[in-house]
Amino acid sequence: MLKKYVFRSNRAGYNILFLGAIHGNEPAGTQAISTAVQKFASGALIPLKGTVSFIPVCNPLAFERNVRQIDENLNRIIRRWNNPTTYEQNLANELSAEIEAADIIIDLHSSHCPDDKPFIFNDYPDDHLACRLSSVQNIEYVVEGWPQIYNAAPIKDYSTGSWAKICGKTCLTVECGYHLSDTAVKTAYHVIMNTLLSLDVLEGFSSVPPKQKYIAMDGFFIKTGSGHLARPFKHLDPISAGELLAFYDNGTSVVCPQDGFIMLPNPNAAVGTEWFYLGHQK
Repeated sequence: MLKKYVFRSNRAGYNILFLGAIHGNEPAGTQAISTAVQKFASGALIPLKGTVSFIPVCNPLAFERNVRQIDENLNRIIRRWNNPTTYEQNLANELSAEIEAADIIIDLHSSHCPDDKPFIFNDYPDDHLACRLSSVQNIEYVVEGWPQIYNAAPIKDYSTGSWAKICGKTCLTVECGYHLSDTAVKTAYHVIMNTLLSLDVLEGFSSVPPKQKYIAMDGFFIKTGSGHLARPFKHLDPISAGELLAFYDNGTSVVCPQDGFIMLPNPNAAVGTEWFYLGHQK
């Protein structure tokens, strides 16, 4: 059973759920949630309406071992499993039920490389509430098009966002920066506060967000064998058509098809998983 903290008001409002550590080696969201939970528990923060819920660690065993996953990527299998056979499938059953019971889900992640820029996944721009919540965050980059790049891919995407959409809920996934950065923890905490302030769950004023830049995703590359990135790319590094992005030990290489950005490069990607993504500014 996942540990969940729930704080209810006496007035009707949204049921807002914050998730941390869907991937066990991403502690920033967990740390930020823990701070928020302490403040709600002590009475320093009091919800004025609705319900605020937190699950600080969504993948406990992976978190304990400081690894991304135990058997498989939890954020590709969030749905109902009638006969779960892996550790993450059992977790997915719990999380899918929690998402179904909420109105708004904020899923807090962090990324692989030092100095990675924070960004927001707004997977469904037709969801006006998601766009509103995205616009109040003190985060410069908003990424769109994640579901579309998985439509014809061999890897299927059952993420928190996709399950929320199936259930008619609103979800934002926020990449808060590098896993081990204090800045990522602060970003995650600001996302929690700005979300609650913007929905009038807390009283006060959120910070003025920057003018946001929108990135459209073009696709991703699956690592098909032993190999390496061509250089220590950071998330949202600009790249040019024809530029070498990665090479395999057998001598073949991956070349950039068009000008744009490399996104979420993972120098330690396992064979058969996503190595990096590509996008361009809208």
